[in-house]
Formats: sequence, C-alpha cells, structure tokens
Amino acid sequence: MRVTCSRCGQASEAMAQPPMPTALGTEIQQRVCPACWREWLRTQVMLINEYRLNLIDPDARKTLEGQMRAFLNLAPARGE
Repeated sequence: MRVTCSRCGQASEAMAQPPMPTALGTEIQQRVCPACWREWLRTQVMLINEYRLNLIDPDARKTLEGQMRAFLNLAPARGE
C-alpha cells in the first residue's frame, strides 16, 4: 500500500503494520510515511524530556498525542 504523507507530502510505501494497536495507529499507518514517523519518535523523546511528561498521567498522554497530531499534520482528536 502507498501513502501520501500528511506531513511531508511525499508518496511512499506505508508502514508494514500500524505503529500502535488502535484506531489512531491505523490512521497513522494510512497517512504518515515511515520516515516522518521515525522523525516523530525522535521528537517525542525530546518533548517528554523537555516538558517532563509522566506518561502514567492521562493528561500527559493527551498532551503528547496533541503534539503528535500537530507534528504529523493529522486532524485533532474528536472533542478537542
């Protein structure tokens, strides 16, 4: 399957499987290229450290998801 990446706009092969076993993971697989996903993983670590996010906290996870959606140019989650 090929995707046109929502972040870089390039067409490339999709990830072999969703990066997480959720609807969001499927959306990412269908809309984000592997290179931009790898870039997000590096950025995510910096954000967790910079903001001292404790991912046990649901609010911290919600914050990180919002940052991820913005980084990858994905629509905000419903209700936000």
